[in-house]
Amino acid sequence: MQANKDQIAELARTTARFSDAMRTGMAKAFDPVRVGVLQLAVEHGPLRAGEVAERLSALPSSITRHVKALTDAGLIQTRVDAEDRRAVLLEATDAGRAELRQFLDVGTQVFGAVVADWPAGDVVALTALLDRLIESWAAHGAQQQQRAGRRTRAFGWSQE
Repeated sequence: MQANKDQIAELARTTARFSDAMRTGMAKAFDPVRVGVLQLAVEHGPLRAGEVAERLSALPSSITRHVKALTDAGLIQTRVDAEDRRAVLLEATDAGRAELRQFLDVGTQVFGAVVADWPAGDVVALTALLDRLIESWAAHGAQQQQRAGRRTRAFGWSQE
């Protein structure tokens, strides 16, 4: 049996509330875009700055500012792209990899404290359901958002 409209609306509200709570908490503790730049450099580097901006859905000027801060902190290094001398490649340093590991460990500790009184089965079940939601969103979300955008213009400021 499929979920009805009210159940789906409640899921949308709940995931939005969770996303807002996470974003608010993170913004007080660190800059999520800066961490995203470092994480991409660690996990997928070397990368062009433009590719980082694209993957993070961020403005190139914002990425440039974050790259400078990360470079100044010794967490990433930049070099000219041999294939396109106008482009710059970003690569994590050993210090950057260590910083990201520490950051992720702290994140695991925070999440662990949040769900400390949850049974392991609930943690496993929620993780599986969130993975499924992410996969479904990746497969259908953008297309559905485009369809919805064509049906209504009530929020024209978000249609750019």
